[in-house]
Amino acid sequence: MKNTPLHSLYDLSQAMLKEKLTNRVVTYYNEGPSSVKTSGVRQLLVKQIDNVGFSKDRHRRYIQGIFQDLDDGGKIKPRTLHVAGITKVRGKLSTALALAKSVF
Repeated sequence: MKNTPLHSLYDLSQAMLKEKLTNRVVTYYNEGPSSVKTSGVRQLLVKQIDNVGFSKDRHRRYIQGIFQDLDDGGKIKPRTLHVAGITKVRGKLSTALALAKSVF
């Protein structure tokens, strides 16, 4: 499975990035091993973004906030995601369907 980052996210202002991602399901590719999915490909609902920044060591853009982990029983958790790991942002209808599926 090819996981290509959405480079268009890097060009967005902080406000636009928050607007594009909040209340949407994103497909995220974990850089390290995942205890939930062996493939490392995760489905997360972005509930809230508290901070957008760049890491000091590798200068990668990241977001910090509250996420609903659709691959872990819908648990709501604080997370830091590297923007480069986001390979898909679902639209509103697709997000609603993903949430409905996660409940059942």
